[in-house]
Amino acid sequence: MSLNSLTLSPHSAEIVASFGARAGSYELNAGLQKVIAARLARFLPALDRPKVLELGCGTGLFSRHLIERYPDASLILTDASPPMLAECRRNLAGTSGTRIDFGIMDASRPGGQGSFDLIAMSMALHWLPDQRASLERLRSLLAPSGVLLYAALGPDTFAEWRAVLSEHGLPKGVAAIEAVPGVVHEERFAPDTTALAFLRRIKSVGGLTPRVDYRPLSSGALRRAIRAVDARGPITWHIVYGRLSAAA
Repeated sequence: MSLNSLTLSPHSAEIVASFGARAGSYELNAGLQKVIAARLARFLPALDRPKVLELGCGTGLFSRHLIERYPDASLILTDASPPMLAECRRNLAGTSGTRIDFGIMDASRPGGQGSFDLIAMSMALHWLPDQRASLERLRSLLAPSGVLLYAALGPDTFAEWRAVLSEHGLPKGVAAIEAVPGVVHEERFAPDTTALAFLRRIKSVGGLTPRVDYRPLSSGALRRAIRAVDARGPITWHIVYGRLSAAA
């Protein structure tokens, strides 16, 4: 499997660079992502000496759960961002027992041979340009009894923010989030009491890269939108957890 190089679209490269720029401080600000990783870990199947591929491993929030659940596994941890992958390697240094390989990979175009017992993604799927097609490609890399597990933003994510922008005729920077197959559980979080705190949370982890056709709001329009959202209540994160089997 070739894991050392990839060619990204300009927009995907911008997303990767934004996350990479915050790799060193990511875990200080990723409390919500840490909670979601722990929730996703509840769905990990019982496997004996599995071959596991994690996509979008970031700094290793979910990787830690994989190591704890499968101490006899062969893990391939991948991310499109070299700084994030380097941070993951540092965070997992000293791990004993589990065989771990690290590599650069575009989750939307995974390469190499499959036969993975488990493929996992925690909070990475919604960044891919075609989520449904990406899931189908990943399913083709599973062993016959393999499992694909993911946690991702659901279609109702940031509904309050989207609604205010629509009502005021303002452009939305958040890309459309597809309804994807295999959802087995969903939940909603509202961790921030104000819209400004919400925006700061996303910026702190590198997640503010807007959609390709986005026209940035003026400072005045942004202030109006923040006031309007705050009058409604906190902004909601809609999280879906999914499980898929190998493609027929």
